Amino acid sequence: MNRLAISFFITLLLYILLFAILKFDLQKPKKLPMKKRFSLQNLKLIPIPKPTKKLATKPQPPKPKPKPKPKPKSIKKQEVAKKIKPKKTEKKKYNKKIKKTPKKRQSTAKKALKKSEQNSTKLPTTLPSLNTLFAKKSVPKKEPLPKEIQKLYKDEFSTFTKEQQKFIKDNLSKIGEITQKYLYLRGYPYIAVKTRQEGVNIVEFNLHPNGDITDLKLISSSGYEVLDKNSIETIKAAYKDYPLPKETTKIKIYVQYSIIY
Repeated sequence: MNRLAISFFITLLLYILLFAILKFDLQKPKKLPMKKRFSLQNLKLIPIPKPTKKLATKPQPPKPKPKPKPKPKSIKKQEVAKKIKPKKTEKKKYNKKIKKTPKKRQSTAKKALKKSEQNSTKLPTTLPSLNTLFAKKSVPKKEPLPKEIQKLYKDEFSTFTKEQQKFIKDNLSKIGEITQKYLYLRGYPYIAVKTRQEGVNIVEFNLHPNGDITDLKLISSSGYEVLDKNSIETIKAAYKDYPLPKETTKIKIYVQYSIIY
């Protein structure tokens, strides 16, 4: 036991010594290598090489200038005249031909031509057709009258002036509509409703430019006195709304009565 303890302590001391030596070596500062100092004496100046001369290039020849266009030569008048002049041979041939034709034939031919020209001037170039000669003048067609105006006025309409005819064509239906409107506003006669009276009246009157009416009368009766009187009374109330004519015109209108069941 004593031996073991002694050996244990000896080994322990050895390990402690080794550890102390290593620790001491590590704690010592390591000496760094000394840096070389920089001095201007050590510098060496390198001479700058001189610029080499450029190789002499051959001078390029100058570009040739464009040649000016040759001006057109002025042609002399004498040369032009020579070119245009006809040949003498052609003149001779033409003169020979004229000489061969006798004078008498030339004169007769000229006279015949003059006569033909005179005749051509007198006669027309295009003759009129038979249809154009015998065709009658086109007469403008008259517009047909409305059936209502034909029934009311018949042949009397042709006796009116143009202004009166125009006013009747344009405004007769309007006057009829205005009277029917006032007829419904005034109401159907009470007795006529009870007795179921229905029919149509034709009323005539003269309408003046100032809006007045004259010669108000019934042309045809509906067959019932109540309806005839009512139609005259409605026109007396409605004529104020009628369109005004430029001339006094005779107006004829229908007044219809019908009960709606």
